[in-house]
Amino acid sequence: MQLNFFKKNLSKNEERAFTDYVNQKIDSIESLLTKFAYDARLLKASIEKFNKHDAYEVEFCLTLPNKTLVAKETSHTITKAVDLSKDRLISQIKKHLAILRKERSHKSIRHPETKEELFESYRHAEK
Repeated sequence: MQLNFFKKNLSKNEERAFTDYVNQKIDSIESLLTKFAYDARLLKASIEKFNKHDAYEVEFCLTLPNKTLVAKETSHTITKAVDLSKDRLISQIKKHLAILRKERSHKSIRHPETKEELFESYRHAEK
């Protein structure tokens, strides 16, 4: 996976801490993307420090051949913001892979099981 870093308002130590921590955590994302070609995956990791609130905003933007996934979190520590963004991105990847497999077990894309449930959902939609 290709990885690009963008940093704003950080000191050299904070930049180094961010890049090292993201490089440690990137394996969990890469393990989910084995079905895509290496050069078809691009992850942009950006961080911005807000001096007024003493907070960091971390954004991961994963570009795949057929979809772009974005996860953004803000926290007072770099590691917590990276972890929260990574977890959000992983859940989006899992959902996207389930849709590609046409798997209906994921809770956000589950369809009615029986004809009665299907007709009931149509009745509610008409009202």
